[in-house]
Amino acid sequence: MVKRSRIVIDKRHKLDLCDRDRWRVAEMLRSQPDLRDIDPARDLDLWRHLFDADDLVLVGERTSPAAEIPVGEYCWGNIWRDGLPVETVAYCLRTADLLRGATYAEQMSPRQACEAVVGRLRTARIPIVMVVDDGEGGLECWCDADPTSYRLLVSRGRCPGGTNNRTGKKHRVLWADSGSRVPWEEDLKLVAYEGSDE
Repeated sequence: MVKRSRIVIDKRHKLDLCDRDRWRVAEMLRSQPDLRDIDPARDLDLWRHLFDADDLVLVGERTSPAAEIPVGEYCWGNIWRDGLPVETVAYCLRTADLLRGATYAEQMSPRQACEAVVGRLRTARIPIVMVVDDGEGGLECWCDADPTSYRLLVSRGRCPGGTNNRTGKKHRVLWADSGSRVPWEEDLKLVAYEGSDE
């Protein structure tokens, strides 16, 4: 079994959290009103589009091309080959990652604390690609993994559109980068266009 990498967030993003740090879920949904409706198929598609259509991805216990993979409770931010992760496309900061070691200047709930840490990450220009409700009152934050800056991170998080087996609640996408909304056909046209400039 492949183990998830331990992902450490710079402490400055988690110290003396206060209300003004928060990137509120209400703000996320206001900026992308289509996400107010619960739509598991759409949410899975947003995650799938972090990858190329033929990239082998792992969702639950199944590995398939991103365009064909069905929903599961967990998914990995890696491209897989022969049962092993070979490239990291996105890494997931789970609720535990966001809150571990956090200190508070003001009292707040775990959900509000997640919003505060995510808000600080956003202010620091960490490349957030998706924010997901974990189905347990917390948030998960998927971030772009720049291959020039990161080692191979083996990263797993709640699968957007999936169901939390413990609570029965959906893992709802609350915010998604515009790049996850580009159809693969359009993405391929853009790559071809950029290649023609060389």
